[in-house]
Amino acid sequence: MKFPSLSNVAIEAGRTFRRFPLSVTSGLIGSMIAIYLVELELFEEQLRLVNLLLTLALGIPLFFCLQILSEIRQLGTRTRGLIQLGGILFLGLIYWSFPEEFSFDTNRVPYIRYLTYNLTIHLFVAILPFSKSKDQLGFWNYNKGLFLRLVLGALYSAVIFLGILFALLAIMALFDADIDPKTFAQLFFFTVGVFNTWFFLAGVPLEFKQEFSSEDYPRGIRVFTQFVLIPLLLCYLLILYVYGGKIILTWDWPQGIVSYMIIAISVLGIFTNLLLFPYQEFKESGWIKLFYKAFYILLFPLIILLFLAIGIRIEDYGLTVNRYIIALLGIWLCFIAIYFTFGKKDIKVIPISLAMFMIFSSFGPWGMFSLSKLIQVNRLTLVLEENGLLVDGKIVQETQWEVTEKGAIKPEKEAPKINFDNNSLKEVNSIIQYLSDYHGLQDLEPWFDQDLKSVMETSLINSKSNIPSMDWDELVIETIGLKFLPSYALDELDGSVKDLNFQALGDFSYSIKGFDQLHKFETDRTEKGIEGDGDYRVRLDLKNESILVIQDVEKEIPIDLKDFIKELQLTHRDYTNSVDWDDMRFEFVSEELEFILFFETINARIADEELTLVNVKGFILIREIEKP
Repeated sequence: MKFPSLSNVAIEAGRTFRRFPLSVTSGLIGSMIAIYLVELELFEEQLRLVNLLLTLALGIPLFFCLQILSEIRQLGTRTRGLIQLGGILFLGLIYWSFPEEFSFDTNRVPYIRYLTYNLTIHLFVAILPFSKSKDQLGFWNYNKGLFLRLVLGALYSAVIFLGILFALLAIMALFDADIDPKTFAQLFFFTVGVFNTWFFLAGVPLEFKQEFSSEDYPRGIRVFTQFVLIPLLLCYLLILYVYGGKIILTWDWPQGIVSYMIIAISVLGIFTNLLLFPYQEFKESGWIKLFYKAFYILLFPLIILLFLAIGIRIEDYGLTVNRYIIALLGIWLCFIAIYFTFGKKDIKVIPISLAMFMIFSSFGPWGMFSLSKLIQVNRLTLVLEENGLLVDGKIVQETQWEVTEKGAIKPEKEAPKINFDNNSLKEVNSIIQYLSDYHGLQDLEPWFDQDLKSVMETSLINSKSNIPSMDWDELVIETIGLKFLPSYALDELDGSVKDLNFQALGDFSYSIKGFDQLHKFETDRTEKGIEGDGDYRVRLDLKNESILVIQDVEKEIPIDLKDFIKELQLTHRDYTNSVDWDDMRFEFVSEELEFILFFETINARIADEELTLVNVKGFILIREIEKP
């Protein structure tokens, strides 16, 4: 075996760059951005760079397709330049569609649309050279070459990355070298973005019309498909058929997860048939032909089961982007099964039809984004109107908010309790959280008299952590006058138990000038208190669960921490927080004594709106007040 020289490698790399300059450049710049992002500690603040990275990643297959199109059409230099410019403008539109920062309108829709376009362009990579050709074996051989090149590139990239990684680890172990762990992630991005991209593009053939015979069929693919993929596929099909029989016997409606399983197994079966496509034409492949035809017939009961499962979910909870995609893939699978069952064998139909389905679903009022948002907003409107909370497009008992100096968002006055059944409460929470995640909540703004964006912006400005004390979905739900249920509590009818954990950040330092005593304390619900060096001790009141008691020999001073902890909760909504010592400071003055408590940790629980102190720890400063 003759290995290429370094000069030949350099020549081949230069040829690849001249053929695919924009694809290679996209991979190179994208890798540099990824390497830079690894250096940043506050990754979420660099959303624009992340968006640019995603755009450049899309540029690799896009410019590949444009170059192949230019070669097939034998376009002139000027026309090629215009096409490449059109590709750059398209990427500019994709970048412009991404949100610039996390805000009230930030949602997942631009990123899901990006994934749709990314998948479609990759399908064009597989289709383009043979889009008008009837040479199916040449089409299969071309994609087989791309697939093997992709696998080989991943293998080479893994070997290079792991080889350099272990070398660096050896240097660290043998020479006590200090290598930043971020270097390993940066090495990974460079290997994948630069070497793997360049290596893959170097293997793209210059001519796409190639002869194919049984000797050209890779033995490894045949063995892997016949003795690994097909047995696994038959095992999965048997499991789903048994599950379908269970449904018929017990009349127990299918679970939502079965839809994902059917799609995964169907895609695996289609991929298996694609790998075996040329081989099933050979004489020794009788049972392969039988499997090729039988698989698509076996799909029909599973497709029915898929529509049954996703139909129940849509009927109960409405259409979402995920359910739209599942239903769309179900329709596509039905089309493919009918197409191949009735004797058609043009395998190019598989990627072409999938690309058309994806493009069709990505825009317009019938698209996954517009239709799912419309249905969910209508569901939310109907629930609120039926319960009298939304009348003539306005929330009836809107909660008015004020923002404290520390950035906490709190109601101006206690909101009246609304009689709302648990199922409706869960439904409202689920819909608004879905809209917030996928579509944004801007369509709900006309329902409110106050400017919720202004409330959030003021909270952001006043907050020391530069994080608003409420999420958008929580603010909207509580402005309606309802109780916010986090996503993890939606399956609980009340969702009422919340653990609060606050930890003071850094070391304690405070001037004790003017005070008589300083004590450290720690107490929980199993103890009456921990003795200090002085005459005072701190304990929890075992009867009144939000009361902290400061006690000496003669008297007890009860302190209710409910409002104090509620303020902490409003300021820090994640329920597990590192808090500045100044925010953990509580002052109390009686007729004879002045106390300042600095809490190092506060662990509490809210159940049915009642606060229970579980454990507190910190320091107490005590000063006796001189009587006149």
